Amino acid sequence: MKILQVIDQLGLGGAERVCVNMANLLYRNNYEVKMIVFDDSGELFELIDEGLEVVILHRKKYRFKAYKKLIKEVANAEVVHIHMRQNFKYVKKTLLAYGVKKKLILHDHYGDISWNKRIPTFYRSLYKPDLYIGCSELLTNWAKNIVGFKSDRVFLVNNFVLKYNVTISNGYKPQGLVLVGNMKPVKNHFLAVEIAKKLKMTLTIYCAKTDNSYFKNLENKIASIGMTDMVFFNHDSINVQTELYKYKYALLTSTSEGDPLALIEYLSQGISFLTVNIGESVKVIKKYLPFFVQENFEVNDWVKNFNEIKDISKLEVLEVYNKHYSSDLFLEKYIEIYKTL
Repeated sequence: MKILQVIDQLGLGGAERVCVNMANLLYRNNYEVKMIVFDDSGELFELIDEGLEVVILHRKKYRFKAYKKLIKEVANAEVVHIHMRQNFKYVKKTLLAYGVKKKLILHDHYGDISWNKRIPTFYRSLYKPDLYIGCSELLTNWAKNIVGFKSDRVFLVNNFVLKYNVTISNGYKPQGLVLVGNMKPVKNHFLAVEIAKKLKMTLTIYCAKTDNSYFKNLENKIASIGMTDMVFFNHDSINVQTELYKYKYALLTSTSEGDPLALIEYLSQGISFLTVNIGESVKVIKKYLPFFVQENFEVNDWVKNFNEIKDISKLEVLEVYNKHYSSDLFLEKYIEIYKTL
C-alpha cells in the first residue's frame, strides 16, 4: 500500500504534528509512505524519522514545477491523505486542471467549527472528498448533517501522539505548572497565570515564538499582577513530551478546542492535569479521571480542584493513554479506513 501524507508546511501546529505522527507511524510499521510538503518551512521537519522520504514541492518558488511534481506523486500512490481544507483544495484544483482522476482523503482539523459551520465553496461538488476524516464529533456531524456527505464516507478519528520514552534521574522532583499552547487568544493563557499565582507555583508556557499583540498584552498582564518572575516561556522545544517530566502538574485553559494534542501528550507522560471541558479527548478523560475536568473558568474552583488530583498516580494516568491512545490502536483505525477508499 503506497501512502502519501500531504500538508502545506510543518510549523508548530496540531494538524502538522498529526501529519508527522501519521507518517512516522506508518513508516515504523513498514508501510510504503511518503510525505508531500508544499514548502520547506517549519520546525517539525526535525521530528520526521530518518529514512522516511519527504518530497518538498517549493510551491511558492516553482509554481508549475510544483504542479507536475505533485501530480506525479499522487498518480503513483494508492492512498492520498491530505491534512486541512486549504491543502485539499490545492491538490484537488491541481488534479482537475490537469485532468487527473484520483480518489482523495480529506483529514479536517478545523478548530472553529463550534461557531463557524459555513460550507466552503464547491465542497459538495468539485471539491468533494472521497473520504472525510474529522478529528472531532463536531466536525463529523457537520460533514454528515450540514454538508451532506454519506455516513459511510465519514470517519471520526481522534488526534494521537507517538509516545516518547524519557529517562528520568533517580530522585528528580518535578516543580511547578506547565501549559502547552501557542499564542492565540483562544488558548486563554492568563487563566493559567492566575491559577499559578493562587497556588504560589511557577508556570512554564510552551509556545512558538511570536511578537504578536496578544503575546505583548499577556506579558503586560503578567507584570500587572506581579508574576513576571514566576512565569516562563519556552519557545525552543519542538518535542514537548520530553520536557513534561520537569513539572508537577499541567494545565489546558482554552476557551475552544477541537481535539487538543496537549492533553494526549500529558496522558502519554503520566502527568496529572486540569483541563477545560472542551474537545474530544475530554470525553475519555472525564470517564476515568473526572476530577481532571473543570466545568467553568473560575480561578478559585480550579485551585480548589487541585486537591482532588494530588493523589492520582502516574500509572493511573498512563493507563488511560495505553487503553485509548496507543499508536497500535490508531494504526489499525487508519489502515481500515484506507481499505474503504
